[in-house]
Amino acid sequence: MFTVERQMILRSWRAAFRRAVSFAPAAAGFAVLLSVGCATVPQEEGVGGQDRIQTQSGLVTGVPTDTGTVYRGLPYAASPVGQMRWRSPAEPNPWSGVRDASEFGAPCAQAPLRGRTQISSISREDCLYLNVWTPENSAAERLPVMVWIHGGAFENGMGTSPTYDGAGLAAKGVIVVTINYRLGVFGFLAHPELTAESAHGSSGNYGLEDQLAALRWVQGNIAAFGGDPDNVTIFGQSAGGASVRALISSPQSIGLFNRAIIQSGASVSGLSAIPTSQAEEQGLAFAGEMSIAEMRALDADDVIERATAAKDRGIRFAPAVDDYVISASAPADGLQVPLGTIELLIGSNSREGLAVPGGEGLDEALERAFGPNVARARRAYGLDGTPPPVDPVLGTVAQQFATDVSFRCGSVALAGAGARAGLPIWQYQFEHFVPGREAQGAGHSFEVPYVFGNLSSTGFSAADYDEDDRRLSDLMMGYWTNFAKQGDPNGPGLPDWPRFTNADKEYLRLTADLPGDAQSAVALRGDICPLIVE
Repeated sequence: MFTVERQMILRSWRAAFRRAVSFAPAAAGFAVLLSVGCATVPQEEGVGGQDRIQTQSGLVTGVPTDTGTVYRGLPYAASPVGQMRWRSPAEPNPWSGVRDASEFGAPCAQAPLRGRTQISSISREDCLYLNVWTPENSAAERLPVMVWIHGGAFENGMGTSPTYDGAGLAAKGVIVVTINYRLGVFGFLAHPELTAESAHGSSGNYGLEDQLAALRWVQGNIAAFGGDPDNVTIFGQSAGGASVRALISSPQSIGLFNRAIIQSGASVSGLSAIPTSQAEEQGLAFAGEMSIAEMRALDADDVIERATAAKDRGIRFAPAVDDYVISASAPADGLQVPLGTIELLIGSNSREGLAVPGGEGLDEALERAFGPNVARARRAYGLDGTPPPVDPVLGTVAQQFATDVSFRCGSVALAGAGARAGLPIWQYQFEHFVPGREAQGAGHSFEVPYVFGNLSSTGFSAADYDEDDRRLSDLMMGYWTNFAKQGDPNGPGLPDWPRFTNADKEYLRLTADLPGDAQSAVALRGDICPLIVE
């Protein structure tokens, strides 16, 4: 794990960091300084018997759950509206009295997803809020902290989805934090004017800067909720997983977390950061004749409308290599850890189902992905003779290919890079078919409700889950929370999950169709992934 020297350096850095981010909040006529090594402000009995928590911005009171307490809609940064649009996040404004943390903050401003307006209709620019779930009697403890970063292609989503409700995970003995962060044009517009006005000489990664601000909030405040700021795990799926990957090697993330989980986020392409020059060119094309000042004066709906039209012209708002949040010197594998080391749990689903080529398009896609290795790839896929049968787990050749060239081989490559860098790595493949969606296989995002223990018959992840599903979910929650607690997913009563090495490339298969719901295997797609041409 850590060398002794690295561990001492990292702990010292974290202590200094938390002293630097602590400040005296104005609340109810008194101020309290929170810093590492000082006694945490105790909980106070509030109105209606609810505990009150002293944060750096003021007192908050939460809502009881069946297993603990949830604190919703806590601001971790100032509202990014008006002149704060397209600027780095600022400290949240303090408040007096006791803040009622019973309601979630609004999702971050976004266009409808494939015509669906359930989230976009309630989304707002004023959205930099987070939520904290604690188990019973956590205030006097120092529990591991798990910070969730939601997916949505950096364009959609929210940290307040019922699928991400943290009560079930918290009941396993951890603190769970979910966050919103700026999306699309609001979170990832790069432009020369913005770069010039920035104190750090970069633009375009405001959404990632929001995530860093949330992690700094955790460092300064989570002890008051019973969390251990020296034991923080970040985890995310899809764009949230890609965010985790970016944060791992960000020089701005030093001291903010110890461990990371990437779920279907290590894409070979699609979610990768683009060069700053390309991001700024797209920003100029989006702005047209308008200045940044003029665009800041636009209503949020007008900005979204312009961004939607720009997307139709091929303009993409996504993370950029700005040499501030994302270092230009980071290796292509994205696993340059600035200080010390981390433990990493990483994986993908067996049939992600995104961008599956059809008909004759498969041949062209194979040529693009494998280049001079295409003949070997065709043989590996069984395309050199009679049509291959459909794999019961991985699907058709086209479905296999789509998953291979996106998250599966990306996860394999990242695991290998991490192992070469000396990081402790655990890799998985989620293979379970959701009831009622068997035709889709283990598709993109299907593992998320199992990770959170939210197997519901309503919502976007609704299904007729049964006892097999609940047993698998409990297993996965055990692995994920064990990893957060100790940097190793293994524990009593769980099938052994071997650590990934580049010698054997061990990984864990997760599905209720296997004895014990999990089984180790080696060399995931070892005949395919090495053939992909970057």
